[in-house]
Amino acid sequence: MQDFKDIKLPPKDIQAEASVLSCIMLGGWDCLDKANEIIQTNDAFYDNKHKSIWKAMNRLRIEENQIEMISLCNEVKKESNNVTNYDISVLIGENAEPTTATIKHHAKIVWEKHVQREVARTAYKLYSASFESINTTRTILDEHGKYVDALRSILPGKEQNISSVVDDTVEKIIAGNNMIPFNFKPLDESAGGMTRGEITVVGGRPGHGKTTLMITIIKHLIEDDKKVCLFNREMNNVEMMRKIFVMESENLTYDKLRKNEVDEKSKKVVQNGMAQLIKDKYKNLIMFDDVKTIEESMAEVTKIKPDVIIDDYIQLIGVAGSLERRFQIERIMTDYKWICKKENCSAILVSQLNREIERRFEPKPKLSDFAESGVIEQTAEAAVFVYYPYHLNDEEFSPYSSTLIIAKARYGITGENTLGFNGNRCKFYLSESKAMGDTLTVS
Repeated sequence: MQDFKDIKLPPKDIQAEASVLSCIMLGGWDCLDKANEIIQTNDAFYDNKHKSIWKAMNRLRIEENQIEMISLCNEVKKESNNVTNYDISVLIGENAEPTTATIKHHAKIVWEKHVQREVARTAYKLYSASFESINTTRTILDEHGKYVDALRSILPGKEQNISSVVDDTVEKIIAGNNMIPFNFKPLDESAGGMTRGEITVVGGRPGHGKTTLMITIIKHLIEDDKKVCLFNREMNNVEMMRKIFVMESENLTYDKLRKNEVDEKSKKVVQNGMAQLIKDKYKNLIMFDDVKTIEESMAEVTKIKPDVIIDDYIQLIGVAGSLERRFQIERIMTDYKWICKKENCSAILVSQLNREIERRFEPKPKLSDFAESGVIEQTAEAAVFVYYPYHLNDEEFSPYSSTLIIAKARYGITGENTLGFNGNRCKFYLSESKAMGDTLTVS
């Protein structure tokens, strides 16, 4: 039996955690945003009281409420009875300087200790799993590998000097491949394309055209010779491919294809011409409809190494363990962030929106409508909403008009674009008139 003096406690720095929270109490939203750039999960806080306070601060930020003593005390008590007003008041008395340097320094310490704990935890799980089935071992190996990569990235290294950073930057400038354009004008003009290592989130209520927007983006990415990995969660691969067939065709409609009302002439065109065209054109599209968990998803991405990952949609991803759903979403977003950085790719994640949106007087979606977790808003480089008003009021609005709302664009411009939309042809257009002109009376 091991001697008690040889047992090591998990890596942690309680004082650094308190300093981060103290800076936020004094510096408000600005300090919280800077801390969130480094601290990517609530579990980074080892002290449970600190974790509860951190989570409450982020909820206040999402709801656009100022972080001050009374509001924070009330918000913390919604989730935890272990945190007292005194615990919070002590933070104000920590005398931390709410400067950029201070908050980033202490946030980095908190994050480093978290990564060290996770490396130890997953290493122990990996040891235990080595006696189980190979599938169990692979899942835990992927999780352990993620934290090993994270640990490597924060460890000091001889090559991380200014000279090597300048050389890497010059290489990327010359290659010009750090950006991946959507090749879809309404998105590129606003969001400015996708940055490798970053996430774009697309949100919308059911029936508003999220999947149609996805296949439109896929088409333009494939035409730009990009490799795309698509996880179909809601529909199977065949149903998704039906939509691609309709989009690429001149005389197919989705309604008749689903009802098996395609005439014999069109069936021959599909069988003899379109099938091979789709095979050739979409050879760089890899689709999955049977990958259930985030761990399996990360493993497939590591093997495929795509330019762009598309996940439709994230509320249907399984996460190991018995976490509450909002913490599962946090885990999903964090894992996608890591895999994008590791594989130098971009991700487009489709997210459901809260159904409360349809009960509002103004039903246009906004950032706070993302379902389950504000971490979606915090993690994404860009957030795009698909808003199809005809679905809510078919008397007042045109069925051929839809709106793309760019609600967040870290390197672009927020705003709205009114586009043409024809769900039966599985297409978006640059104008309503073009959508109306593509109405077919044949198959």
